[in-house]
Amino acid sequence: MSVYLSIKMRLRDKKKYNAIVKASIRLVNKLGFSGISIAKIAKEAKVSPATIYIYFENKEDLFTKIYIDIRKKMGQAAMNELDDNKSIEEQFKSIWHNYLTYALAHIDFFIYRENFEQTSMMKKIQHNDFELFNCITDIIQRGVKEQCIKNLSLTLLTSFAFMPIITMLKFHFEGRINIDDKLINQASNLAWNAVKI
Repeated sequence: MSVYLSIKMRLRDKKKYNAIVKASIRLVNKLGFSGISIAKIAKEAKVSPATIYIYFENKEDLFTKIYIDIRKKMGQAAMNELDDNKSIEEQFKSIWHNYLTYALAHIDFFIYRENFEQTSMMKKIQHNDFELFNCITDIIQRGVKEQCIKNLSLTLLTSFAFMPIITMLKFHFEGRINIDDKLINQASNLAWNAVKI
């Protein structure tokens, strides 16, 4: 097989993979996980059911890999241009701003993630496999060491520090608030004040 044909085949396969992922996200966000079959995904993606099994072991493997990929993308966006030379407070607020900005631009990712986290599939997910989780943990631990963040349970601190982001996004999509830069700054200040000394 020539190099040209090999590259062309990889590109075509990548397109199929992306079509399967996008179709899965659309269907999950519309119907929920229980209402979807491999056949439905294949039809939506315009591929054969057999093609899906080239890339994924089964339906749960497909859904889980999509979730992991979304978590990683959202994490990378949240950590974009994060500077260790800046203060703990500045890094904290940078994560807030970056995460919310990315989630607002990728509503489908956020909805899929929320849906997945309500299923039993979530039990197999290891949070410390995600770079953002480790980054947040590191920032909080350094904040405690530098005595600018309260010396409390890590779980408690992360809950007050970053979980409000999820609530804000839910309220935004429900039309109860409108997230803009001003609101992000206000919210990140509230979160910071909850954990700082």
